[in-house]
Amino acid sequence: MVVFNFGYTAPINRPGQSVLTIDQVWAGLQRKVRHAEEFVPLIIHCEVVKEEGGSSEEDTLVITRTVKFLPGKGPKADGEPVQEVVRHYPPCRVDFFQEDGTKISNYVTQGPSGEKEDLFMTYVFEWRFPQVEPGSEKAKGMEKSFKETAKIAVESSIETIRRLVAEGKI
Repeated sequence: MVVFNFGYTAPINRPGQSVLTIDQVWAGLQRKVRHAEEFVPLIIHCEVVKEEGGSSEEDTLVITRTVKFLPGKGPKADGEPVQEVVRHYPPCRVDFFQEDGTKISNYVTQGPSGEKEDLFMTYVFEWRFPQVEPGSEKAKGMEKSFKETAKIAVESSIETIRRLVAEGKI
């Protein structure tokens, strides 16, 4: 079995762009849970199948959803939907747990200046593939692809949140 651990971080507010607040970014991450296909180009369908909790600040919101990836881009080679359990930790973290033990975490963090607009988005991936041999050519190819995927996921999420804010949807 091979396990790929990757993280990617990008600034949310770059020079020359309108400033997104942490509340706007958090609203975007909440929307991403329900409409993943708007945020991650590799996901083509997302459906919430169960929602529980979240009735108070102490009660964690847990959403179960199914997502379908572009053929050959998801954890299931045949393109079958993947079930994920998503846990919300406002206003800075969302964890996605897949059936095979894969875990993906989305973080919104404060930058070193401490200024409210100094925000970063980090995605951390722990992808598990029991059928792939560590060190194999397949594993090497997958590693390269997943590094690119991590960057795409973060950058496209920030841009989608920015667009949705501009459109007044967040």
